[in-house]
Amino acid sequence: MAGTSVTGVLQHSHGPRGSVGHHFPGGRNELLTDALRWVGDQVSTQLRQGIDAGLTSAELFQQICLHYQRQLASTGYTAGCPIGAAAQEAYADDDLGPVVADIIDTWTALLAESLVAHGHEPSEATDLALLCVSTLEGAITISRVQRSARPIELALNAMHPLLR
Repeated sequence: MAGTSVTGVLQHSHGPRGSVGHHFPGGRNELLTDALRWVGDQVSTQLRQGIDAGLTSAELFQQICLHYQRQLASTGYTAGCPIGAAAQEAYADDDLGPVVADIIDTWTALLAESLVAHGHEPSEATDLALLCVSTLEGAITISRVQRSARPIELALNAMHPLLR
């Protein structure tokens, strides 16, 4: 997040300078907000599709864990979860902080929905879902630092019995 600049995006995309002002009149924060929402929607869509397909909560969590394991391995542990990074860097930002909170709330609500559908009490489902999101985000961060999928494997193995 801190290293993201409009100039850097333009250099990477080879887009004309005016395109940023046209598509993102709010500048850097609007660009980052849209990017975060896009990533959040990608994971939310995976969760929704898994719920609609009847996956158990354990299978759903496993699917997301495996997604991040593959992504980390395929990028040499450079691409983690932008939502986790934003949560660490922009939590107090008046524009970005609420976006990140909303995405985490959405993921938590989807996981809680799955947990309730598979027999968990509604009163505990939200807390367990938030624990899943927190555990995975921490595991992704440590996986990047250690350049190993082991933290995600540990998170998956630790959460699996709780999700049944």
